[in-house]
Amino acid sequence: MRIKDLTSAAAVEMALAEYDSVGGQAFRGRHHFGQSTQYYLSHRGRLYDAKAIAGVAYGYQHPSHGPMPHDKFSGGEAAGSANPVLRAMGFEVLDSHSKTAEAERAWRLAVWQNLLARRDGSGLVTADTVRSVGAYGNFRGIWTDKSRTQSVHPNGVTIGLKHTGQHYPDDLDENGVLYHYPVTRQPGRDRGEVDATKAAATLRLPVFVITEHGDLRGVQLAWVEGWEDKSSLFLVKFGDTPPTQILDHDRSEEQPFELEGNRRQRRSGTVVVRPDQARFKLEVFQRYGPRCPLTGIAVSQMIEAAHLRGDASGGTADARNGLPMNAALHRAFDAHLFAINPDTLTAEARPDGPSLEDMGITHPKLTSERLPHPDALRWRYNEWLRCTGREGEASTGR
Repeated sequence: MRIKDLTSAAAVEMALAEYDSVGGQAFRGRHHFGQSTQYYLSHRGRLYDAKAIAGVAYGYQHPSHGPMPHDKFSGGEAAGSANPVLRAMGFEVLDSHSKTAEAERAWRLAVWQNLLARRDGSGLVTADTVRSVGAYGNFRGIWTDKSRTQSVHPNGVTIGLKHTGQHYPDDLDENGVLYHYPVTRQPGRDRGEVDATKAAATLRLPVFVITEHGDLRGVQLAWVEGWEDKSSLFLVKFGDTPPTQILDHDRSEEQPFELEGNRRQRRSGTVVVRPDQARFKLEVFQRYGPRCPLTGIAVSQMIEAAHLRGDASGGTADARNGLPMNAALHRAFDAHLFAINPDTLTAEARPDGPSLEDMGITHPKLTSERLPHPDALRWRYNEWLRCTGREGEASTGR
């Protein structure tokens, strides 16, 4: 009984069909093979445990012997092992232990094709499908598999991000996710996971965003587009291509300001898609910091990015068209209970509404070195005057 006596491609195809029929976990359990940790047979966009497939295929070719037990042959690259035997029959075997960023990128894209091919009618896969190819592998939110990826980067490189929706449900949409830095009782490990996620961005390596749906998992191919350390946020965007620029610091002054222009669109009925909203929030935090300048509140989880010229009015997603505000004050701002005079940079309450003090505005004058663009402040102030019936007092920028 030698694995090199496996010579039938048809027998391998039969083993692959059995794997697809019962699922990888049941297939390995039935034939007493462990989960692959390095080598995978790639076939028609799907990945399979190479050693397990070879052992079971042997049984299909030699039914009198049955499948070859896992302890009777090697699954590595040495002569007489499973990988050379499979390749000799024309099958592709991939090594997941990448040595370069380019090889790691190719491996992750192969994993993505496998996950796409194994989706059910609802677009979901089993937890074993995710884990068996290393797209995710532990109970923590960030999965790096440092022992495998540190050959690509000394800090390791993040592979998967789990978003449960329990703590920050509004940060996930169909375009991506604002992913919060980990905060656990292991700050050293947290820091390492943050560094590994930044490494994924700088190396242009995709990550897998995992969501839980009962026993099944949703998976999206994504790219780390940027981060903001003070608010402890990563901007992660879904898609097939990496971002052209990494948002690792404030870049708001690098382009001419335009007050109008966004990609807001109505998808169907009353559903509005705002693909730039997460990026807008990150860039507002990068420009001003996650602190409400009017109340002094600096708890990042309580701070939102408020548009001056609103998104619904065609306002740009430029950070200079925004201000960080605590959530309650943002509601008051959108309700036109107050506005900021572009000439004095001071908040003014509407005459027939609550006072600045009632709204918790304790610092009515903007004093930061970083201010919104004057055109954005002026547009918002004039809109506020219009809504309060005082169009004749409109600011002209004099």
